[in-house]
Amino acid sequence: MSDEFDPGSDMDGAWSADASPADSDRNELQDSLAGDEAGGAGERADSDARGPYYPNAYRFFAEFLAPAYRRKTIDHPAMRWCPSWFLHPEARARVDALWRAWEYLRLDPATGMSVWWKDHADHHMSRLLSPDGTFKDCTPDHRQVHPLPSIAIPDELLALHTADSPVSPA
Repeated sequence: MSDEFDPGSDMDGAWSADASPADSDRNELQDSLAGDEAGGAGERADSDARGPYYPNAYRFFAEFLAPAYRRKTIDHPAMRWCPSWFLHPEARARVDALWRAWEYLRLDPATGMSVWWKDHADHHMSRLLSPDGTFKDCTPDHRQVHPLPSIAIPDELLALHTADSPVSPA
């Protein structure tokens, strides 16, 4: 048995009324992974051999984040959300960051999920849902805001590697 976080272990009963085909797929995946775990009771399985729990940020959003992070966003002036969130570059980047952090922190059986919720989910979701945030000017017709203005960045700056950058840590 592994000490890794199982995203559905303590939530299945709470979500049983909301069960979807994705839930049964997740349960089948969990069952198949349980047989692949290395080590005995209390030992962590080799996460590198198993890979991520979710194959990408979109599956992570659909199967974990959206069902877990429930908020009233329709006709609610304090929260803005776009159902086409994946068409917004900032939203894609933030959900991808949430997924990557979740995949890493789920392997910490002590405080991994608490750290993920506090430092990652709460931070990024409050930015995404902010009335002045990513979806501020998005309409039902899906109007996006313009990117930050910038003059053309010189080619020599674009070609710099991190170690050569004038703003990289010493």
